[in-house]
Amino acid sequence: MNSKVRLHPVAFDSFGVKGMCTRIETKDLVVTIDPGASMETDIFPLPEEERQKLLKRFQEAIFHSCLRSSIIVITHYHLDHLTLAREPQLYSGKVLFAKSLDDLPQKQVETAQRFFKSIDGLPKEIIWADGRQFKFKKTVVGFSLPLWHGQAEAEPGRVIMVYVKRGRETVLVSSDVAGATDPVTVEAVTALNPVTAVIDGYPTYLKDSPAADIEVIKSIINLCRLLALPNLKTLIVDHHLARDYRYPALFQLLYWKGKELRKRFGTAAEIAGKRSAVLEGLEKYGTTRWQRWQPIGIKEAQRTMEKAVAEASLDKKWLDEFSRWVISPSKG
Repeated sequence: MNSKVRLHPVAFDSFGVKGMCTRIETKDLVVTIDPGASMETDIFPLPEEERQKLLKRFQEAIFHSCLRSSIIVITHYHLDHLTLAREPQLYSGKVLFAKSLDDLPQKQVETAQRFFKSIDGLPKEIIWADGRQFKFKKTVVGFSLPLWHGQAEAEPGRVIMVYVKRGRETVLVSSDVAGATDPVTVEAVTALNPVTAVIDGYPTYLKDSPAADIEVIKSIINLCRLLALPNLKTLIVDHHLARDYRYPALFQLLYWKGKELRKRFGTAAEIAGKRSAVLEGLEKYGTTRWQRWQPIGIKEAQRTMEKAVAEASLDKKWLDEFSRWVISPSKG
């Protein structure tokens, strides 16, 4: 079956650069989302020279993706999601859909102001996209209301998700929702019921003991819930998740659930039939920060939740959610 909405991951952490640049194509248009990339830090198990080469390679890929696109989207103003320099061939003559500045932290506002000054006069049109929907012939390009960059009230502020729909097919790119731990984010994805979704994974690289972190467990539950969506065929989880070479052990429950439900699940690299760059680096160069780590299986997740419930830091309903979405076989 030929897809009406085709997704092309352009620059992702599983490829070896900080980024979530995605191109989506239909018969009516080509959209590039978040045309930016940054070099991975030295937690990433590759020498700096190799990380620099990867950055240059994927900056060129972003450049060529934008050349093919009539629409550019900026979901928020972090430097791994946009190209700040004045690049006429990236932005000239394009319709630019961008996150509004209304509810951003000051640091992002300052970056946004630099960005718009840099590209002044280049785009055909600049449109604040938050919560809006636009139609181009038979293709709909839509944007969520602002969602938290991770947990509610988190310092990084808010982002907007992007979806492209043609006919009955919807493809969704979440931007930096950091594991989809916020219930509002999960409900927004569920309402769209996409065929393909690209979700930013939980930033476990910021945690020394992820198995004991309740937010990591919430992310696993919520992503298992998304895997069970009736229309979903492919779920890509990448970006923050793919900076941590422990992720196959930390998120093994997601891989098991994807296999059980017969869904395509993995990082952008894995969906393309390749190994994630962080795992190739681990194999070739060894560990950089964590020497040993605890996988998260059913018992470990339950233990973490039961402790949090006993300490009154977690609503008991999450134990039921875990049983429903992670443990129980799905009929989907």
